[in-house]
Amino acid sequence: MKSFVSNTKLMISGEYLVLQGASSLALPLKHTQELSVLEQPGDPSIEWKSFINNDLWFELNVSLPNFEILTTTDSKMAQTLVRLLKTAEQLNPKFLEDQLNYMVTSVMDFKPDWGIGSSSSLVSNLALWAECDPFLLNKLVFGGSGYDIACARASTPIMYHLDNSVPTYREAQFYPKFHTNLYFIYLNRKQSSKDSIQKSDLSSVTTSTIERITAISNAMELADSLQTFQDLLEEHENIISETLQVKKVKDLYFKDFHGSIKSLGAWGGDFILVASSKPESEIKEYFEKKGFNTFFRFAELVLPKDNLKKNSPV
Repeated sequence: MKSFVSNTKLMISGEYLVLQGASSLALPLKHTQELSVLEQPGDPSIEWKSFINNDLWFELNVSLPNFEILTTTDSKMAQTLVRLLKTAEQLNPKFLEDQLNYMVTSVMDFKPDWGIGSSSSLVSNLALWAECDPFLLNKLVFGGSGYDIACARASTPIMYHLDNSVPTYREAQFYPKFHTNLYFIYLNRKQSSKDSIQKSDLSSVTTSTIERITAISNAMELADSLQTFQDLLEEHENIISETLQVKKVKDLYFKDFHGSIKSLGAWGGDFILVASSKPESEIKEYFEKKGFNTFFRFAELVLPKDNLKKNSPV
């Protein structure tokens, strides 16, 4: 039995502009996806089952070596998974060369709708199994900056950027003393980052804007007070709002909230980061009254500073 584990993620800064060269502060999360593979004699095939905790939510059975889909519970998802498997085999021709019966089980301990990395943690695990480059596998199938792949293998927050399209990242010293004033809240609307980027015109983004987002990311890492961090969040929101010509999430839905609110990932959905000096009970009540019940403290979601990762760390 082979087993692989990869983290989920949240991008704190740099959304949309990482592809233009800006630096991003990104966090690997406690939630994971685990892939287990049992190889045994039999008809060459892959029998795949995906679970959310203990609940089966997807099945696929494909024959080898042609990857013909024999049975599945979701044809669209099956086609994406087969594409991943085929691409992994192209990157490493030795992958699956033994033509065995592969019993594969994938288990997520989070809801895919949260948008925290069901695809990226799967890509990371598949690349570990296939012994191929996870960044290249992700680029060929999904595209994007690859920061989520870096987080999938990281054991600490990272500062990530593309250097001539090459993923480059380092460990970030980010577990702020004011983390008890930081919260993550799901907006109940999963967004496609790929679609959001494709719909956004980033051709006119200036070098100075990229440099300023990078400076904000670096300053966020080192912020020593809640107020400093909030100022950076708000400046970042202003820049992205102006760049995308889209209203800020606080202006749209939470104008009366006492504190700072920043969109994470694709604007208009997924999670928001909330920074406020108000009591937690008051903040939670505010968002629950508006129908947002998926609420995490920073420490509930983000990997602890002393985490030791099972797979290759940064």
